[in-house]
Amino acid sequence: MRWLVVAVLLLVWSGAQAETLDLYFLRHAQTMANVTRTYTEENQQTFSRWGRDQVEAVPEKLAGIEFDVVIVSPAWRTQHTILPVLQERGIQAEIWPEIYECCWDRETEEDEPALVQGERIVIEEDLQDHFQFRDDESVYMYDVDTPARGELMVERAVDLVRTRFSGTDKTILLVSHYHTGARILTALLDEPPDRPIRPANARLTHLQQDPDGRFRLLRLNDQTVE
Repeated sequence: MRWLVVAVLLLVWSGAQAETLDLYFLRHAQTMANVTRTYTEENQQTFSRWGRDQVEAVPEKLAGIEFDVVIVSPAWRTQHTILPVLQERGIQAEIWPEIYECCWDRETEEDEPALVQGERIVIEEDLQDHFQFRDDESVYMYDVDTPARGELMVERAVDLVRTRFSGTDKTILLVSHYHTGARILTALLDEPPDRPIRPANARLTHLQQDPDGRFRLLRLNDQTVE
């Protein structure tokens, strides 16, 4: 009987020692493109009045959470949403082209999609102290002009997260977009959520990985999930 008690205690202890991965997701602050539904380059690189307030509030929103890695899309709107946090903490974020926006086009079909690299990403000179590329491959965007290519990019993003971070005790932050974010978060969850995931501007979502590798949704758009 004693050996059984010891075995149970060891099992409980090993479970308590299991490493837990915490993944946070933050969509960029509201831009004029979000307000006007006119997606020009200028609108996507201009925060609305509400968006500027959201950016100012991001450091307080993330206060108390220590991130091992901050991962950001190459877009101006994602970089400038998280920039105040990077400046305040004196840290750098990794640029991942795999979490750039995609999949807004649901009609175009492609028989044999392939994930093809596109133009080179340039970090603005005044941002180079705060952003770095993950590796030599991440300096190029992906051509995601069709839904199928976008889905391939999302699959690659999910694979990268799982390969690099699963089974660790890391706390990571992804700063990304509406469509891409919804697909990444949904793909990571082993059980579909009760309602569709629709990331809101500058709102925080939190997933946690159990020791068995399964992700659970703990918070969605700043709201605790019951």
